[in-house]
Amino acid sequence: MRTLRAGVLFLLSALCAHPATSFSLKNPVQSWTKEIAVGYERRVAADPSFPAKSVAEVFLAAGTQLTAEWQRRGAARLLPEIEFILAGVLTAVAGKYFSMWKVAKTQLVATHSTAAAAAATDQELRFGGMKVPTNAFQATLLDGFTPPSMKQRLGSLIAPTVPLFRAGMIASAVGYGMTAGIFSGSRTRVVTQQVNIVYACLYTGAFMAVVSNLRYQVLQGVIEPAIDSWFRRVPFLRATVIFAIRIGNGLLGSILAISGMRLLGLQKLK
Repeated sequence: MRTLRAGVLFLLSALCAHPATSFSLKNPVQSWTKEIAVGYERRVAADPSFPAKSVAEVFLAAGTQLTAEWQRRGAARLLPEIEFILAGVLTAVAGKYFSMWKVAKTQLVATHSTAAAAAATDQELRFGGMKVPTNAFQATLLDGFTPPSMKQRLGSLIAPTVPLFRAGMIASAVGYGMTAGIFSGSRTRVVTQQVNIVYACLYTGAFMAVVSNLRYQVLQGVIEPAIDSWFRRVPFLRATVIFAIRIGNGLLGSILAISGMRLLGLQKLK
């Protein structure tokens, strides 16, 4: 139980971590909570539909991962390989939502005072000493006025790689660690080889840092803004198209992740 609790706290720290923020060691939970609250406000300011997209992403992450598992394995292998599937779903939910969160567009909250806005700008995402947007394709920096240079846009593609790699390792460790613990104490006959959790963590971290990073950068920075513009006067159609595209994005990510795991020999039957 203590190990599980520690894993959850580490996962929260990965979600909250910001390269320009110094957390208080006296009360880290309060610092993480504040960081999440500020980040959430900035994402909603840049995209008012972010809350609805967040809820949809969590459910779609689980649903598309299950669908991808069924497509890649077939109905007959779902129960025999349930250990892999549960681990994949847990990892997908944590990994996909963190990827969405980390590269979502951000903007200062309009109601902030000048002093608060200045302080918030000082905490802007940085890479190589320069301020960069959280999404490489957003129109402005955090201030809502300054257009980023090409160098800043390239920096925003690289800046999330370390946090995403770390979060992928943690999500995979928690997902595969929990399922390994569940099945080690179960009387159910497991026909899968035990996953090398270290290799699985490294693979998931690298996958999130590169593949998930690029997918969500393009999705939230290019595709969804274009849909918002095209269907602005038809909200229902706009929401339907975005939902369908997110389903496709989730399925693509799950299929690529599963294919890579199997190609590298990280998921095998006995």
